[in-house]
Amino acid sequence: MRFLFSSLFIAFCAITLIAQTSKTMEFDGLTRKYLEYVPSSYDGSEAFPIVLCLHGLGDNMNNFYNIGMNYIADTENFIVLTPEAVADLNYGTAWNSGASYMGMVLNGNIDDVGFLNALLDSIILNYNVSENNIFVTGFSMGGFMTNRLATELNQKIKAVASVSGTIGNSFSGTPASAIPFCHFHGTADATVAFTNNNFGNDAEDLVDYWVGINNCNTTPDVDTLTDIANDGRRVVHFTYTGGDSNTEVEFYKVINGEHDWMYLPDFDISYTVKIWEFFNKYNNTEPSTLVNNLQVINECSLYPNPVENSFYISSEKFVDTYQIITVAGDVIYTEKIEKNSFEVYVNNLESGIYFVKLYTEKTFIIKKVIVN
Repeated sequence: MRFLFSSLFIAFCAITLIAQTSKTMEFDGLTRKYLEYVPSSYDGSEAFPIVLCLHGLGDNMNNFYNIGMNYIADTENFIVLTPEAVADLNYGTAWNSGASYMGMVLNGNIDDVGFLNALLDSIILNYNVSENNIFVTGFSMGGFMTNRLATELNQKIKAVASVSGTIGNSFSGTPASAIPFCHFHGTADATVAFTNNNFGNDAEDLVDYWVGINNCNTTPDVDTLTDIANDGRRVVHFTYTGGDSNTEVEFYKVINGEHDWMYLPDFDISYTVKIWEFFNKYNNTEPSTLVNNLQVINECSLYPNPVENSFYISSEKFVDTYQIITVAGDVIYTEKIEKNSFEVYVNNLESGIYFVKLYTEKTFIIKKVIVN
């Protein structure tokens, strides 16, 4: 269940890596490692949500950090935690997630639920955290661990999203209450199989389980994402509404999808973006001025950011026209483009912060960019 990333660019605004800090904490006789990302917008005056990101088997915190949740955090104002599992003697880092094969459980003596709970408590103690807005996502074995936390830390976590990881064979338990749940899984996953999963329940059985736990409507709303990447995959999105406490269950079934983390522009979807969109439905902190006033939507990527000479736009929606706008609100450039993906040259602009406004058929998208 190891995950290796390809080049990943999901840019919502520029970040400074000073905000990313590698830290350790002592727990249960072990020194545990984690990455902490606190956006530059944090000054302690407002409570920030937390997004906890859990890597897969044999992976590490530095590699999994590349899913790019930190880019979203910089504009959406939340803290990102990327912890690292303890190394198993034979298989590398592994969460005690409940995933098992023929009765074998990796790191079954490691209290990862306790560690992750203590890590969250530590962040709550040291930062101004919106304790009612703690979210968890994970890939592969991290997805199994996400499902476990949805049960065992049910009262602490607001919503969860698992990717290619279900409920492990060796785990049992019942959540204390309904919890918003989202799952992503490829039908051609050769590691954690979509059906006949060796390590836990199958993807559709997992979704049915959480639909039942949340008491959602059993007939979902269904839509298929636009095929913009010509990647041989199609993403079908199921939404089960009407759950207890206004919960929903969402399921992204990726036809021909494999055991990987999908992102724009190589695929039709950015898992990282969709996960935050799902979490943000349940985020009851005050929205940022930018989001509130400019109707930002997360359906395109802008990279690289910061930019020297040019940047690229890749959008799920067809872009008719784009504008470059100063922080003062002055439109300094407008071009009709009529494309999903294109390059924008900025070598004639002075260094500073700008906004790119993309007009689509029915709405518009605002992206922040820093020109060096």
